[in-house]
Amino acid sequence: MVKRVTYSLILFILLLLAACGPSNTQPTATPPAVDQPETDVIPRPTITATAVPADAYPAAAPANTLPEGYPVPELAPAYSPYPGMDASDTQSVMMIAAGVQCEDVRYPTEQDAVAALEAAGIPVYESVTFELPVATVCGGPTSTHYQVIIDADKQAQAEQMGWEFAE
Repeated sequence: MVKRVTYSLILFILLLLAACGPSNTQPTATPPAVDQPETDVIPRPTITATAVPADAYPAAAPANTLPEGYPVPELAPAYSPYPGMDASDTQSVMMIAAGVQCEDVRYPTEQDAVAALEAAGIPVYESVTFELPVATVCGGPTSTHYQVIIDADKQAQAEQMGWEFAE
């Protein structure tokens, strides 16, 4: 056992001396700067197109082609961000927050918001209440919002009342 430890210790010391000993190499002068780039001695391979052998697999057909005579499927309806509220070209979707945080609510219910528009002479075709994520801060809008469909020619009048165009 002592013999193995002694040999291991001697081997470790010899390796340490070999690794940390003086170096025999002398520093060389830096090569002079070359103005001309070196020429490429090794020829570069050129890639040439190869002919496809006759027994090769045929290329796959595009995935979106339909067989001849196959009926074209109907496209799915576009996603509506306002489900249940389909405004025509002559109508506008408007929205407003129920009120301002830390203050009295401007419109406590959806019916109050609709009644305010109708009192101003703006007919309301549809209305809905929804919640939006908002920051909890005094002076910011409440999370409860109302959305209505009105005539497009009454949009400016609704905007004067604080309503915003939503579509």
